[in-house]
Amino acid sequence: LRTQEVTSSVTDAANTAQQIVRSVQSGVRNASAITVISDAVNGTQLLIARTVGSDPSTTIASCQAWYYTPSDGGAVYTTRTTPASLISLPSGGPQGIWTIIGKGVSPKDPVTGKVFNAPNGGRVELKFDVAAGVHPYVLIDTMTYTSQSATVSAPCF
Repeated sequence: LRTQEVTSSVTDAANTAQQIVRSVQSGVRNASAITVISDAVNGTQLLIARTVGSDPSTTIASCQAWYYTPSDGGAVYTTRTTPASLISLPSGGPQGIWTIIGKGVSPKDPVTGKVFNAPNGGRVELKFDVAAGVHPYVLIDTMTYTSQSATVSAPCF
């Protein structure tokens, strides 16, 4: 029973981690620009991507963002605005338009203490742990790229 409980916790954590990674990869892959905004005081981060939808009949731009907060054990949220409009770092936590995509998240990168890192305009690194009950954690250390030129500009930023 204990092994089954540990296995279930690790599976749940792995599913949460994969859901976060798939969401970010999907948005960044189609991005024409990306940026990361960090609040070192609160430990929060906002990854923003300007994208054009997958519908070939329209060229309407959207802005998509992923928000990490260490509050309540660590969580990642996402939101999208269509047509594209400014998404700013939430003060006082995500409210209203934000959808939670994972809980139990904490930064893994000991140097930066960040979940999201964009060292250049076309690459996003994801380094985080997801709590897995009595098992220590599930580790994610991956990166994703945009094939577009990544110039940060309005209206998303």
